[in-house]
Amino acid sequence: MHSLFAFLSLAAWSVQAAAAPAAAPAKAWPREVQAAYDDLKTECRASGGKFIADRAAFATETELTNDGKSDWVLEYAATRCSNAGYSAWCGTAGCMISILGSSPGGLRAIFGDNVRGWSAVDLGRGRKGLEIPVHGTVCGGAGAEACIETLAWNGRKWDLVKRHRWTDADYAAEQRRQAAAGAVELPPQHETRWQFGGSGAGAVAATTGHPEFVALGLRCQPGGGVYMTLVPKPGLSLPPAGRPLLVNFTGSEGGYDATQTLVQEPGKSDFSGPIDPGVEGLLIGADTGLDPIASASGGDEWQELSYLSLAGSTAAIRSLRQQCDGAAGAASSAQAAGRKPVAPLGILPGYYVSESEPCAQPSFEALFYDGRRLGLVRGGGAPGSDEENFVGPLGKVERSGKALFLPEWGMEVRVLSPTRIQLTIQDSEAPRRWCPAEGMPAKWRVR
Repeated sequence: MHSLFAFLSLAAWSVQAAAAPAAAPAKAWPREVQAAYDDLKTECRASGGKFIADRAAFATETELTNDGKSDWVLEYAATRCSNAGYSAWCGTAGCMISILGSSPGGLRAIFGDNVRGWSAVDLGRGRKGLEIPVHGTVCGGAGAEACIETLAWNGRKWDLVKRHRWTDADYAAEQRRQAAAGAVELPPQHETRWQFGGSGAGAVAATTGHPEFVALGLRCQPGGGVYMTLVPKPGLSLPPAGRPLLVNFTGSEGGYDATQTLVQEPGKSDFSGPIDPGVEGLLIGADTGLDPIASASGGDEWQELSYLSLAGSTAAIRSLRQQCDGAAGAASSAQAAGRKPVAPLGILPGYYVSESEPCAQPSFEALFYDGRRLGLVRGGGAPGSDEENFVGPLGKVERSGKALFLPEWGMEVRVLSPTRIQLTIQDSEAPRRWCPAEGMPAKWRVR
């Protein structure tokens, strides 16, 4: 436990490690292979999905037509669209493959069907053939039975060389082969619990031991709010310098998803960014784990990542929030030193943002107050837009129990301290903290 909390300290997050290099560009495919891949991507993105692909598994260069030139086998199951599930290319007969064979005019499609695998086999006399396990009914058996076809390309079509229905001897031989090979090694899984450590602005909630990253965690953002930080392992494809890494998380409870934007910290291997509210909601929600995907290309293509366990995440992140909000409130109080509250609300003039947000990056709305005016400030957008600012006279102020009621604005303000308030419009909000004008983005400042 001691070593984990040592890792969770901000010093550990800020290791001055050499930045992991972006993946080297893959070998260029022939234009026909690239076109087939691009068509799948275009179709997926046109439907509103995210194109998730294993490029290395999609296209295999081989020799099947016996003309001394490269042929290509395309495995469609190496790709999927996020809104189409895993079964788009697979069924009881196997998964879809396409073979592009060499010809004087370039590569052309010479095979396309669902199979349970494929291999190039030696037919003798220097000739190659295609061996494919197919649906058991092709051999007259049950669908799950093993049926193997061997095909040879004659320049125009495939000739059937052999069709073999497995016998008891074949199954026994396969069992002996599997026993000799030993237990199948399962893919690495993430099971490490999230933990919380530190206090104040140095608090961290994180998990370690994921197959694609050393650590994933949240930490307090200077000036308020929370940052996500990801420390990658070599298996994670990284963007070129200056480009963001996108990580999308999908939950099983309702199928909700949200995308986190991260940028590489200068001189470090870490990727960080202000936590996306939707991502935080998933991390502390009802799911026991999330399915992440990542994009190093700005969302053009996505990489499948291993399941992320959420064991302990809700408690750890809520503890972090308490520390971050407290640290931000203390910082506001320190900034307010020497400034006096203004009647009739008895709070400091300036701006009030959610305690979970930094002054410099309000997510949606800040409350403005100067003693005479009140404003709902949303970024100074055009009239009628979601970013339009609404500023007007404060109006009457009436006592309502422990709160102050503003009839012209239809809201109650509960003053928790001269730098901390809580609003009730229809429902009570989380507390807001004071920010000085100089701490706010320029477009959010009221003149």
